[in-house]
Amino acid sequence: MAKKRRVRIDRIIILILLAILIVGVVGFGAYKGIEYLNKKQEEATNNNNNNNEKPKPVETTDNIKVSMVDYQVYTGDSENLGFNFIIAELKFDADAPISFDLGNLQTSEKIYLNNVSKYLNTLEEKSYKISKLGIVDTVVSTEKSYTCKVFIPYTTDSYSLRLLNSQDASMIEFNLDKHINDVSTLKFDTEQQIEVGNTNVTVSSCSISTMMLHNGEEYQIPSTMNVYTFSINVNKVEGNVMITEAKFVSANSEDVITCMDETYESVKVKNCLGKKLVEGENGALFFETTSNSSGPDYSGSLMLMFSNNNDWVKIPTVLE
Repeated sequence: MAKKRRVRIDRIIILILLAILIVGVVGFGAYKGIEYLNKKQEEATNNNNNNNEKPKPVETTDNIKVSMVDYQVYTGDSENLGFNFIIAELKFDADAPISFDLGNLQTSEKIYLNNVSKYLNTLEEKSYKISKLGIVDTVVSTEKSYTCKVFIPYTTDSYSLRLLNSQDASMIEFNLDKHINDVSTLKFDTEQQIEVGNTNVTVSSCSISTMMLHNGEEYQIPSTMNVYTFSINVNKVEGNVMITEAKFVSANSEDVITCMDETYESVKVKNCLGKKLVEGENGALFFETTSNSSGPDYSGSLMLMFSNNNDWVKIPTVLE
C-alpha cells in the first residue's frame, strides 16, 4: 500500500516537473516571439525615419568628370548672414546624357551641395537677390557636356576651400583670396521708406516668386511668365489704412502691369492689397508678366495708391 502511494507521489512530481518545463518552454518561445516582433517594428520605424531624412538619391550618369570653369567669392556680411559663399561655374562631361546628383559634391566643411536651402533662404530673408546669382539646384542635360553655376556656402577663415566629388574622388580647390566680390552688390538697391500721412512703410525692390497660391490652392505659374514680389514692411500706421491700388509702369514703353488681386499670395507672405495695414506686420504685392518682356532689367516705377491719400506714390525701381 505504501509502495503504491509512493509511486503515485512520484508520478505527481514528474507531472508537475513536466508542466513546469512546458510552461517554461512556452514562455520562452512567447518572449522570443515578442522580442522578434518588437525588433521588426523598430526596424520598420527606423526605415521610415531614414526614408524621411534621406530622400532617394538622383540617378547619376556614370563616369562624369567635373571641372571648374570660373568662380566668384562673395564676402562682406558674414556677421549678419553667418556665412560667405562661392558661385562656381562648373563643367560636367560624360559619355552619355548627364544626370548628376549634387549630393556627390561635398565641401571640406562637410556641406553637401544638395543641402544648401537654409543658406539660400537666409539670403532671401536678408533681402539679397538670389535670382541674380544664376544658380541651379539640379544638373540634368540631354547633352554630354553641361556648364552651370552652383552655390557653395562656407564659414572657414582659411584661404582655401576644397570641393570633393565622391563619385570619382576628384578634388576642386578654391582660393578664397581671389575673385572676391562684395555681397552688397546683390542687395536690393531700391528699398525705400514711404510716408503717407501718419503711415510709414518700407518697400523692398522685387524678387521673383516661384511658389504661389490662388484661393489657397497651388498656383502653377506658366513657363512663359514671371511673378515679381515687392515686400511691404509696415513700420507705423494710424487708423484703417490700406493700399487700394498698385501697378508697375514701364519707363520705356506704355506697358502697365496691374497688381495681382488679393486671391493670390506666395507660400511665404500674404498679399497686402486691399487689406488693413497692421503696424509691425509684413505683406507683399505681386505682379505677373511675360518672362521675356523685361530683358535683364525692366526699368519703371511701382505706383501705389493709399486709402488715406488721393495721389499716386511713385517708387522708381526695376523688375529683374
